[in-house]
Amino acid sequence: MAKHSKYLLKESSLIQMLDPLAADWNKSQRSAPDNAASNLAAEIDFSRLNSLFDHFLDAMGIAIALVGLDGKILASSKWQRACIQFHRVNKTSRQRCHESDIDLASQLQQGSNYALYKCGNGLTDCSTPLIVDDVHLANLFIGQFFLTEPDLAFFTSQGQELGFSEQEYLSAIAEVPIVAEEKLPALLNLLTSLAQQIAELSMANKRYAHTVNTVEQQIAERTQELELQNLILSQISQGAGLTDILTCMVRQIELLHPGMRCSVLLLDPTGQHLRHGAAPSLPDFYNEAVDNLAIGIGQGSCGTAAYTGEPVIVEDINSHPYWQPFLELTQAANLAACWSQPIKNAEGKVLGTFGIYHSEPCQPTASQRQQITRYSNLAELAIDRSVSAEKIRRLAFYDDLTGLPNRRLLEERLHHAIVNSKRSKNYCAMMFIDLDNFKPVNDLYGHKTGDQVLCQVGERIGQVVREADTVARFGGDEFIVVLHEIASNKANCRQRAEQVAIKIAATISEPLMIDKEKKLSHCCNSSIGLVLFSGEQTAADLLLRQADAAMYQAKSRGKNQFCWYQP
Repeated sequence: MAKHSKYLLKESSLIQMLDPLAADWNKSQRSAPDNAASNLAAEIDFSRLNSLFDHFLDAMGIAIALVGLDGKILASSKWQRACIQFHRVNKTSRQRCHESDIDLASQLQQGSNYALYKCGNGLTDCSTPLIVDDVHLANLFIGQFFLTEPDLAFFTSQGQELGFSEQEYLSAIAEVPIVAEEKLPALLNLLTSLAQQIAELSMANKRYAHTVNTVEQQIAERTQELELQNLILSQISQGAGLTDILTCMVRQIELLHPGMRCSVLLLDPTGQHLRHGAAPSLPDFYNEAVDNLAIGIGQGSCGTAAYTGEPVIVEDINSHPYWQPFLELTQAANLAACWSQPIKNAEGKVLGTFGIYHSEPCQPTASQRQQITRYSNLAELAIDRSVSAEKIRRLAFYDDLTGLPNRRLLEERLHHAIVNSKRSKNYCAMMFIDLDNFKPVNDLYGHKTGDQVLCQVGERIGQVVREADTVARFGGDEFIVVLHEIASNKANCRQRAEQVAIKIAATISEPLMIDKEKKLSHCCNSSIGLVLFSGEQTAADLLLRQADAAMYQAKSRGKNQFCWYQP
């Protein structure tokens, strides 16, 4: 490799290299094909090659550029002055440069692994493809150089033709190195190997960073979901209602995912309809319209998901057949997409649906599909734990057979009645009711039939008293009625209590159905003990003993009557 001595300048300006990016060096390259090359090139940071190419230029005098298939310069050293200051700024010579660029790129695009071209301006360019992950990613260009001693007469004539300053032009030509052609493959192999290693390292680093970012994002999402799960469990333990729990859960999910509007619908006890559970961001008119939605194929996303037990993803509500009956409603609510996931318990039973709405047509990503599943599991947790808590509460405070308050809840209600009576100065009354001839039902028809009779009796008593009063099952065939704050006048209170006792005795004495098909019935009478109390009496167990004593007094008098407690 040598330089021409005839036109050497001072050492400081011997090789003047300019930036090809600033000079728009590669403006003529063809547009990129629509393939993996441009996508892969966009993933790689080639900036480290700029310094490498500059060092190589300093050592060898050869300018280098790595050019993407779309013509974008990915990395480059400074470029030759003859190119930047002369050939690329003149219209005629620039066209010759463009022809060289295109010819080299075309050769490589057609599968050549080495391309050499002497442009019309008299300089030589060379290029080779850069292959990464079996993808022709870019082309490595080196130039401009000479393979042999240049013909100075040619360049003098060309300079005159193009209107260049002869002295300046020839001094720029003198800076162009001479490279033996047999050395070009080795030079290209060296440079492409370095570029390939840096590209692969960059890709590895980027993919590692992407993996780390993905894992961090997954951890953050999982942490948020665990926090939401803990919030749900905390609300359940504090006795919050299911509607409040689900509403809180939906609001938290919407905060994590702006743009989503979420809904929880609950399958009713018949398993045929969906009832409103929680959808705080949907319009009231929409929630009212879908409340009691029948499940089935074509009943929107949620009705279909509840019926099939499978997710239903509707990208565009306006065009999907499942939503055609509801278009007026969805358009008024500005809903364009709905993704619905059935909420199932551990046994696979559908409890309801978790739905996500969007204002624009869209499909969920794989990550979003996983999120929908996890959120439906959270909803299942809320529903299942809330239902379990309610069952525990009912077992603790309500009779399992009749659904009436049990002795524990009765004592609480009695305590409240005493406290309220003391404050309001009103009298209350309590009845102890025992069925006179219930035993033959169990003996003749069995305990299952006896249980049905007890449920009928409990329902009948409840229909006689006020909603504010208490009807409880005390045990066996015994029932308790507490009439809360009847009147401030003692005589009026006694009169009202007796009227209620008479109605209760009358409704119990009506025939109780044993077997509808066989038209079998049974008649029971009742013995009722009554006690009057106010806030001055503070012991619930004492009142119960007094009412019980009055009931036995009624039995001893012949049954089927009521008696007041007599101290």
